[in-house]
Amino acid sequence: MKIYLLSAALIMVLCSCNISKNDKSKTTGLSIPLSIPNGSWQSDISPQSGMYFKNMLSDSIFVFDIRKDDNVAKMVSCVAQGIINQEVASVYLCSEEHHFDQINDTKCNFKIESKYNNEKYGGLGSLILKYQDRFNKLVVWDESKEWTWCLAQMIAAQQGGIPVTLEIKDFMVNDLGWKKEIYDIRNLWPDKQQAYQWALDNLSGNCNKTLCFSAGLRGDYTSNPWRIYDYAAASKGFVFWLDTKKPEEATILDAICTRMDYQPGSSAMGYGCGSDGDGLNSIINKHNVGFMVSDYYANGSFWCSFPGKSFRQRRGQAVRAKAGKVYVSFIWSDGDNIQFDANQLYNMFKKSKRRGEVPVGVTMAASLQQLNPFLLEFYYKNRTPNDELLAGPSGFQFIYGDVYNTDGYDKWLVMNQKWMKSAGFHTACLWNTSSQVRFDKYMSTCGLQGVFDGNDKANNKYFEGVVAVNQGTHCWKEGDVYNDLVKVKSNSLKPLFRNVYLIAASYGGTEGYERLIRELQRLEKKCPDTYVYLLPMDLSATLKKYILLQ
Repeated sequence: MKIYLLSAALIMVLCSCNISKNDKSKTTGLSIPLSIPNGSWQSDISPQSGMYFKNMLSDSIFVFDIRKDDNVAKMVSCVAQGIINQEVASVYLCSEEHHFDQINDTKCNFKIESKYNNEKYGGLGSLILKYQDRFNKLVVWDESKEWTWCLAQMIAAQQGGIPVTLEIKDFMVNDLGWKKEIYDIRNLWPDKQQAYQWALDNLSGNCNKTLCFSAGLRGDYTSNPWRIYDYAAASKGFVFWLDTKKPEEATILDAICTRMDYQPGSSAMGYGCGSDGDGLNSIINKHNVGFMVSDYYANGSFWCSFPGKSFRQRRGQAVRAKAGKVYVSFIWSDGDNIQFDANQLYNMFKKSKRRGEVPVGVTMAASLQQLNPFLLEFYYKNRTPNDELLAGPSGFQFIYGDVYNTDGYDKWLVMNQKWMKSAGFHTACLWNTSSQVRFDKYMSTCGLQGVFDGNDKANNKYFEGVVAVNQGTHCWKEGDVYNDLVKVKSNSLKPLFRNVYLIAASYGGTEGYERLIRELQRLEKKCPDTYVYLLPMDLSATLKKYILLQ
């Protein structure tokens, strides 16, 4: 068993595809040696399953436009949608313009429902009037006691309720003629500790055994409400909002996970409470729960109804690298966060003018093969030869490898390899796994061609057939890519390799590819015939070939 350490800029390669000084793209003037046809994306491997809530797709879909609704009403509509869709997915909500694009993409038979005549509650009113026989009670919660929102979601999901504020309750009664039970939970518990203990004693037994949701009231809920609430209600997952940096709240979260006894592969969806949302991993990973960031993931209870699918894409191919050249790959960030897959990256893939002119990898959640196979298929169908789909951190789920449950880690690694294989991924990003033992186990089990390690002090390595490449600089704005790559001085004795991590939230958008091309063309003028651009999997294949020839 050999581990090879490589230079911080990544040394490399000698292989089959020659690159000449004249090997320039006609559209960009950049050195792009590979443009290999994608081939079929359809796979005969069985898709992974069993870890996420699934329902059935209805023959008729009813679409409700809630874009102009009050923001708290949008949250209530999402919960109501999830309850309606618990067995058969028939309701789809449009809270953003591209949600219409996505329902149109499906070619499903759908009808857009007219709005109820109310300025604040037009979409919600229309939804409740159509499905009022599906609900048994109103559950009244208090915005000043944020934990009551979490409890109201769980009670509503299990008892066919609608979680409402006092104002929305009055709208239901006075405008919609509500005459059924009204269950007021605003003053049932003096604090969140007793509220969650009540939920453990009275609700946990009927909660989903593989899903929980960090889906409370973040500070921006009145200006930019979350969307994940429908999937939480449909799946009946345990819902909480707890800051892991506060000892008393971390203790509550420990108690929830202990009572639920989650097994490896279980997921927490939504986003973490407090200043470090990713820090949710520090508690849940110890209980076999991986993070599936998804705060603004809309219509999850609809998209999960599509049958699971597996996928494939070509493997990375090595090129013949030359001394004096700098070989570069790019990766778009945040695809582990499925709201980016469904929103920002979706719009980039659909509307960007110059996508496909330079090689760029797009991080993506392997879990989509069960959660939203239609979306993952969209990406596969619309790839160009210069697009690669790869896993975000840390593959199947976002975890902190260093803190994941000791007994469960090996089981998680087996699942990780299977989920990434059936998603068709050949490379992945890896974060927070600096323990040599944990890192080596990941490398030896992942089944990938390359791992892009986000550890700031990571050395580039080769371990049992898999290369580990430093993930590289985070680029947030135009100018960052140029400033990073111009510092990589070519070496007349050997080729150098570099990955660059593009932040989709700020560097991306529908102009992200145009922005990147401008930077690379600027770089070409500064240092002509120096930089060569490859997909992440081709960079990985090239690195491996170089090592094996030494």
